[in-house]
Amino acid sequence: MSYPRNAASPPIVAVGAIYSLTDNTIQTTGASVRVKTGSGSWGAGAGTLACDTDSGIWTYVPTQGETNAESFIVAVYKASSTSQHQTVATSASATAGYSGVDWGKIADKTATVALTNTTINAAPIADAVWDEAYSQHTTAGTFGKLMDTLRKSNTVLEGTILASPTPTTTVFRLSGIDYPTGALEHAILWMNTGTSQNQNSPILTTVNNGDGTVTVTLEEALVTAPVAGDTVLIDPTSHVHTIAEIQSGLATAANQVVLIDGMGFVTSVLMGSISDAGTAAETYQISFGGSTYTVDYSGLDATGNRSTTTRTKT
Repeated sequence: MSYPRNAASPPIVAVGAIYSLTDNTIQTTGASVRVKTGSGSWGAGAGTLACDTDSGIWTYVPTQGETNAESFIVAVYKASSTSQHQTVATSASATAGYSGVDWGKIADKTATVALTNTTINAAPIADAVWDEAYSQHTTAGTFGKLMDTLRKSNTVLEGTILASPTPTTTVFRLSGIDYPTGALEHAILWMNTGTSQNQNSPILTTVNNGDGTVTVTLEEALVTAPVAGDTVLIDPTSHVHTIAEIQSGLATAANQVVLIDGMGFVTSVLMGSISDAGTAAETYQISFGGSTYTVDYSGLDATGNRSTTTRTKT
């Protein structure tokens, strides 16, 4: 283990056993201790010397000052006996068992720290950075704050398709998107993963299920039905009209009336409604150019077309 340097309560140091030079017996009493701290001189130990009478091992608890160096030496001796000594290398930390870091050298850019044959695992560092909570990035001018700002400006929602009910090409249930019923109607949904990836469709209706999920109905069916676990992206800021809404504002064959003069030229295109093209004669009210006209139609001619007999402004 690492021995703490200059700790207030230094750990005990085991020195060893000493023997009588006359009869070779283990000596458990009467010994003294000397200490040499770093490059200093030898001196009498000021700590506590003790011996375990069963094993004959001498131990020493140094003072704080005796440990305040890169290393110190403890020697136990007795007259007419062998001696024992122990060299102790200290760490840069005052905490037992912790080697510590020499921050002075790291801060000093002129110092070179050799890392030969050293493997540094960057994965835990990367995980600690990228898995940090958004709330920690609050310092203006930092990349963390910039990333959080970009996150907040991104309004695209991500949801995961659930297994129940079974997803179809037009209807499925999403987790992770807790929006009110109808809030996402007319937004664009596109498939983010799975076999349906990159397919997209306008959302026709959404229903909030009250459990943090929404059921989505698409206006246009996907080519392939998604499966549970597929993810979707929804842009709530987009808004498109349904085909039915767009069509209701356009002219169709059912509500156009084309008036043709006797020479075969189109005189005007009127918006109205002809309900029954097979009737022999009909009268309609048609609005055109801010005025309303009563138009009488004759029966079908030889080519199957209908002609106008009278037009009266009303």
